[in-house]
Amino acid sequence: MLSIINTTPLEILEMICDELDTKDLAALVGTCQHMYSRTIVRLAQRYTEIHLDFSQSSFDHIHAIANNKIMREQVQRLVVMTPEPYLGRNLEWHRSAAGHILDPLNIPTIRRFRDDLIERLVQCRSFVISPVRSKYVPEDEAVDDKHLNPDDAAGILLNIIADTSLPVKTFWYGRGVNYTSELMDIQRLPKGLLVCPGFQAGWQSLTNLHLEHKLTPYNYSFILELLLNAPNLRKLYLSLAPQHLAIEFFSQLTRSQALSSTLERIALCCTCIRTVDLLRMLDRSRQSLKRIILTDVGGLSMALPALKSQLQGSFSQLEGIDIDTCQ
Repeated sequence: MLSIINTTPLEILEMICDELDTKDLAALVGTCQHMYSRTIVRLAQRYTEIHLDFSQSSFDHIHAIANNKIMREQVQRLVVMTPEPYLGRNLEWHRSAAGHILDPLNIPTIRRFRDDLIERLVQCRSFVISPVRSKYVPEDEAVDDKHLNPDDAAGILLNIIADTSLPVKTFWYGRGVNYTSELMDIQRLPKGLLVCPGFQAGWQSLTNLHLEHKLTPYNYSFILELLLNAPNLRKLYLSLAPQHLAIEFFSQLTRSQALSSTLERIALCCTCIRTVDLLRMLDRSRQSLKRIILTDVGGLSMALPALKSQLQGSFSQLEGIDIDTCQ
């Protein structure tokens, strides 16, 4: 049977590979050296996105991918999407008095992961952190300070960016679904990050930023600086509440000359912004803006038909405007 597969034309073999689930395809790849050479690319193509739960086994899996010359070339995105009690298992974490993970880059496994990102996973420059909370977590697995939460995961990745000037392309950090932790808790995030030259150098490469958070007086400046230190953004998604802080936030954001003027897509969802600030924000990217998405946005003083008409006549590159449930 193996000899028949070994002599199967490559295009037929690749069609067979495409029908197999990843576990079975991996088993086929491992049957012999000849089969490995004919099928490894098909397996590698399934790893454009790799998942990380900050457990020892998860880091070991990524390290194995990083050490394979074919597999690592395919990896473009790293996704953290794990129920909170299961983040960071089998590793010992310590917190500083300020509340964030203490010296994460001094943990050998994290140092190895950092080195893999810099030296081997050179195409992986997009990070997605989407908190998930399982409905079926046993009672003794309740989330507490001993567990990592999504803020801790974000803090470790941001520390790596600062330490290495990693030229990150996408940073997606949102609420996810069914989560329980208070996210963007400034106590859990690294202190002094935004004034670090290494972070500023890496963050300037950012082209896609997705932030979905509840604004507080404590994280207000942190979120603002994340935006103002990203001058080359092309895509921006913001979902920020509550209303009174969101209005103040956008007023301050849109008055800053540091706000990106190269945006191609702006999406605002479940937030609040004054019409004057919205127009000021959009006008910054007058020459590049192609898509505007407004969903459940409050604070707009102009009637929606009039606003849409004004926007359609103001941007030469504009391809679409989506306005839904706004007032």
